[in-house]
Amino acid sequence: MIVVTIRDILNKLKWTNQLDNYVLIYISRGSPNNEEVLELSRITVISRDGFMFVSKDGRETYIPYHRVVEIRRKDNGTVIFRRNVPH
Repeated sequence: MIVVTIRDILNKLKWTNQLDNYVLIYISRGSPNNEEVLELSRITVISRDGFMFVSKDGRETYIPYHRVVEIRRKDNGTVIFRRNVPH
């Protein structure tokens, strides 16, 4: 059985120049519904345990993969990754 990880998905989207077409939803305590939506084009580094992105105020932020809830297409909402997470 082949296991496809969030890292695998992000790397594939990066190397096929498709990051602009997707958003990611991650757990962010204190935000509405404890979630935030991130445009994948903001990602600067994809590492072993998580990724870095530039926030709207210009700060680099690290998010570990275990906080990722969903990855979906921006244009039609097709979900390519979803994790069941209790809120």
